[in-house]
Amino acid sequence: MKISEFAHVTGITRRTLLFYDSIGLLSPTEIDRNNGYRYYTYPQIDIANVITVLREIGMPLKQIKEYLSNRSPENLIDMLQAQKAVVQEKIQTLEQINDMLDTRISLTKKGMSVRNDIDSIEVREYDAVPLLLGPKLPETSHVLDGWYYLVEFYDFCNDNQIIRGLPAGSIISHSDLLKRNFSHPSRYYYCPLSGGSYPSNSEKPKGLYVIGREYGEYSQSAALYDRVLNYIKEAGLKVCGDAYEEYLFDETSTIDSTKYLLQIEIHVQ
Repeated sequence: MKISEFAHVTGITRRTLLFYDSIGLLSPTEIDRNNGYRYYTYPQIDIANVITVLREIGMPLKQIKEYLSNRSPENLIDMLQAQKAVVQEKIQTLEQINDMLDTRISLTKKGMSVRNDIDSIEVREYDAVPLLLGPKLPETSHVLDGWYYLVEFYDFCNDNQIIRGLPAGSIISHSDLLKRNFSHPSRYYYCPLSGGSYPSNSEKPKGLYVIGREYGEYSQSAALYDRVLNYIKEAGLKVCGDAYEEYLFDETSTIDSTKYLLQIEIHVQ
């Protein structure tokens, strides 16, 4: 078949086919000396399809050419198994991206559903929720140093092949809550709300939580903590665990930093 037909069948452009010929990757079986027409055979369609798939998953042309020059059943299995590992890694990455998108959609919808009623306080029972905790922060850390320590959290994610992009939550420890020290996060964490593609190394315990929300810039959470802790006291409840902070609205959903919407959940009994 002529090059135009071959290009149509394989989805490879004529220009790319000429390039493949120039590097010896996929050449026509015949070139008419009279008119310069280039002809390919039907069996070459399979070769072209394999090249396209291997290029799609990122295999370099040099490696594809090396394989095609040394084709054998054994080499085919070795090459395909190696590329399958690459595909599995890409699938894991895409699954994490999908879970990240679902989580941001869910949190944003939650924020939209409560944004006109942020003065109300909820009490809810939760099942245990998997968390990915970052490194423990030093005792001297302060919420105003948050971006510095967030970089360390992101480095931790990079080192463990974890896709960033989830909103990072922070934990105020039980002991700091009792001391009303709300400016010392003990850890940052990821809490994907769907899928299960993210690894976890801890969990938010099952139990009763008091939930409060407030608009404001980062590091302006003291008034919200006071309000929620006063509610806990008046309701005859007792703080028995950590507080978990997440932003339902952040810089990805609003330009106005005063419209960031913080949600805190405090474990009580």
